Amino acid sequence: MSARPLSPAIQALLRDLGPSLHRGAIPTVSPTRCPTGLPGIDRLLGGGFPRGRLSEIAGPACCGRTSLALALLARTTAAGEVAALVDGADAFDPPSATAAGVDLSRVLWVRTPEVPEALRSTEHLLAARGFALVLLDLAPGRQTPAQIPSSAWSRLRKTAAGTDTALVVLGDRRLADTFADLAIEMSGAKPRFQGTPTLLEGLDGRVQLVRNRMGPHDCAVAVRWQSANAA
Repeated sequence: MSARPLSPAIQALLRDLGPSLHRGAIPTVSPTRCPTGLPGIDRLLGGGFPRGRLSEIAGPACCGRTSLALALLARTTAAGEVAALVDGADAFDPPSATAAGVDLSRVLWVRTPEVPEALRSTEHLLAARGFALVLLDLAPGRQTPAQIPSSAWSRLRKTAAGTDTALVVLGDRRLADTFADLAIEMSGAKPRFQGTPTLLEGLDGRVQLVRNRMGPHDCAVAVRWQSANAA
């Protein structure tokens, strides 16, 4: 995947962020991790998703994958940092993000239905530096990702290395595979009901750490999602 210039749309968005980017600035929360704000998951990850590394969140629909991504965005923007979301699934819902506590004024949202363009956009955003977090959502949406060449993942991993940016890829299955430094798999959540009449209270799920270059893996934690956030 050869380097290409930023598209005019992304260039304009980067200009709009202006001083908020602070390219290459030292993170204000943690020099090594982007926490989710969810204690059980942060303990599982050793404090959050590692900066300068490629991580994956994989799991089927209704497993809590989107809820975890929104929690990560909310925690990052609440700390006064800037995040980017490359929406290859065309699934980002700003009202839901706001309800989850995300400060949208600190999120660069790049919508692209084409997987190759999503990968290129992600590489350029990493190279721009100044983002605490770059989320690449490749969960099935308008276009299910085809086989992505290993060279694309290798390039993204190398570009993330040495930056202060946590690169986190979302998918219904593991896509980066061995190129990921950290990977978690989320199981399909079971509904939880209460009250009379019976109403959906939330979902009970499980998050398993299946890959971790920085420490132990093959460990898991139970997660309870409230009904408003269960997705």
